[in-house]
Amino acid sequence: MALTDLQCRKAKPKISDYTLSDGDGLFLMIRATGGKSWLCDFVAGGKRCKRTLGKYPAISLAEAHKLLMAARRLAELGQKPGDLLAHDHARALLITGKSVEDVEAELVKAQDVAAQAQRMTFGEAADRYKSEWVNRNWKNPGKGWLPVRLHLLPKLADLALDDIDTPMLRNLLASVREGSGTPTALHARGWAQRVFDYAIEHDWCKVNPARQINAARVGKRGQRSRWLSTLEIRRYLIGLHQSDCYRGYKLALHLLLMLGLRKNELCGAGWREFDFDSSEWLIPANRMKGKKEHRVFLPRQAVEMLSELQRLGNGSEWVLPARTKPTQPMKGDNLDGPHEAALIAGKIDDYVIHDHRHTVSTQLREQGHPSEVVEAALSHAIPGIAGVYAHAQYKTQRLEMLQAWADFLDNTVNEQTVIAATFRKLG
Repeated sequence: MALTDLQCRKAKPKISDYTLSDGDGLFLMIRATGGKSWLCDFVAGGKRCKRTLGKYPAISLAEAHKLLMAARRLAELGQKPGDLLAHDHARALLITGKSVEDVEAELVKAQDVAAQAQRMTFGEAADRYKSEWVNRNWKNPGKGWLPVRLHLLPKLADLALDDIDTPMLRNLLASVREGSGTPTALHARGWAQRVFDYAIEHDWCKVNPARQINAARVGKRGQRSRWLSTLEIRRYLIGLHQSDCYRGYKLALHLLLMLGLRKNELCGAGWREFDFDSSEWLIPANRMKGKKEHRVFLPRQAVEMLSELQRLGNGSEWVLPARTKPTQPMKGDNLDGPHEAALIAGKIDDYVIHDHRHTVSTQLREQGHPSEVVEAALSHAIPGIAGVYAHAQYKTQRLEMLQAWADFLDNTVNEQTVIAATFRKLG
């Protein structure tokens, strides 16, 4: 006979567990401990289905009937009732009288919404990058962050990182270029690239769509001729070494100004390229812009700074290992933030890292060094027969020139502020 609510309420525990049958495969299990729960036990399609449906009285007799019907329906569909009935939300929906099919569809929708909510958005990743990196390493992070706040976040903030692809980002940068000019679009591209790199490092996404967009496709900034005056050099180096950022970044930027190299030539360097006994560094052809090997003659200060970088690297094969993955070289873009901090501290406008080469070229010529020696040091092509013998012919002159330049940088900074051989501020 079918159970009644009164029977369910009055059922008392015994020495061992026992069940009361409601018929059609529904049972009320009374535990020896006093607890009561619903149990379905029936055969469908030649297979026995037995599972707990929930506790009584949290689930009433009428509600247990609805769950039994759902279990039988699932069995008819060839599904295991436990897969759906194990979810509290699904049981609650079935108790309201919804069909198994509707509940399954609603559960899938809820799971999709939950998964979407758990995905990191560009806005969230940008906030994390700014708070965890930019704010800690830039003296004026708000100023540098403007391209992100003005041009990237309005369109991308609410989008999941994995939903932002290269065509979408390319179209956004094209609109930025049209409205605000090529330099602004290139800055926005650089910031998007850095945010996605940071997200990849933290496993928030797998692909950086900004790295698929060649800067030349966004536009050309035009031929630059910006270089630092002697006073600006002093302000730049003081601002750099007094900034609150990783020591290796300071040394790297100082080396770029001292040696006139491109930042990727330094950031991709391995210790196997150096011969410190001869104070020489041979950059292989495959890492040079002109695809010809380039020999750098190292002044005393460069050797000292490289020795410190070797200590900071803690055994890494790279001169500038990635801080999160020391087995890989650091990306040149990592120097952009510390460089910007130095510019802000030194009140220097419109100056990018590559302009260090313009500074070196201009200053050395003004100091009376021959143009062909300067060009050889910068790995520029030298016309005529002089270019063929540039490396060997100018070895002594290049070393003397770079030593004089390194001494000039020291003297420029030391005018009022003393920086020791390792370029730490003393007072």
